[in-house]
Amino acid sequence: MGLNIIACIKSVAVTRDGKKDSRVQSYELNPFDRPAIEMALSLIKNHQGTLTVLSMGPESANYALYQAMSMGADRAVLICDPALKESDTYITSKVLGTALRKMSPFDLLFFGTRTSDSDTGHVGPQTAQMLNLPFVINIQSLKKTNSNLCVTRKADGYQETFDLPLPAGFTVHHNYKQPGFTRLHEIENTFNNKKIEIWNNQKLGFKNNETGVFASPTKIITLRKKKAEKTCKIIEGNLETKAQLLSKSLIESGLVG
Repeated sequence: MGLNIIACIKSVAVTRDGKKDSRVQSYELNPFDRPAIEMALSLIKNHQGTLTVLSMGPESANYALYQAMSMGADRAVLICDPALKESDTYITSKVLGTALRKMSPFDLLFFGTRTSDSDTGHVGPQTAQMLNLPFVINIQSLKKTNSNLCVTRKADGYQETFDLPLPAGFTVHHNYKQPGFTRLHEIENTFNNKKIEIWNNQKLGFKNNETGVFASPTKIITLRKKKAEKTCKIIEGNLETKAQLLSKSLIESGLVG
């Protein structure tokens, strides 16, 4: 019996010059979700099974799901409803968690470490908490051992190894694997022969006032670009003095402990 894997992915908006912009209705797969999909596909290659990709967003987010299916995902589900607009990470996690319960049972749940547009890193851990799943962030390897999982990650200069039961959830480190190229015939086959399932609030059992901006406990008040201020400080003295002054400066700035 193979693995039933679900990867939660996001579409991010892109302008013509390649910059991320949530106001533009042109979307692509969040680049930080690609390693999660690659790890899922690698596990399926070794252990058999299926990969479902799940996303929440407008209909224009379909393209990211098609991208994931052209990479090898078997099924795609888009949660799409006008009442979901401007949901914060808490409501997003709540909606994804409800959808995942409907898709249960599953063995593994994958997320990217973050998104290239909002960069919170909240949704994966929050969703796992709502599902009461064991969860490890930034994993770089995963091996299935009998009925358990052995995962590793690097954190604070250490390599950590975890043993977890199934089912479990993870975010996958962005350096896990360089995503491969998708062949043109795979893209063509995906767009011509594969369909995306559309789920809405009614299917998930939500009232319209239970999602979106009005139900979200956090709201974005302003969003503006901030120009980085750069300074250059010259450290004078002999080598020992320079080392001492540099160390003191780094500690005072909080860059090292």
